[in-house]
Amino acid sequence: MTSNILTEKNLDVEERKVFGRIIDMWSLGSEDDPYSQSTVSEIIKYSKKDGLSEEEILVILKKLEEYKLIHVVEEDGEAHIKYNVDAVHIVKELQKTAYVQSRTKFIPPHH
Repeated sequence: MTSNILTEKNLDVEERKVFGRIIDMWSLGSEDDPYSQSTVSEIIKYSKKDGLSEEEILVILKKLEEYKLIHVVEEDGEAHIKYNVDAVHIVKELQKTAYVQSRTKFIPPHH
């Protein structure tokens, strides 16, 4: 992935599923803490419903970090998945697909 702008089509189906679950969790966060629901454990829990194993999910999370779409931050003993500004195009695209199931649209916080 050498292109500066990644699109949904650059991700494989499993990566789209996991990233969609991450966006779902982001959309459930509060204005004060948009990442309160986007813990690694929650993403694993919900991505397993898509037929992925924990090992597959962890590999995909690592890839999404390598693509600079997310970053993981340890807070209060939990690993929270946070948004990277490089993900803006993919987030917008995925929110128009069945990969994102939340009815609440995720609006990235300003950094």
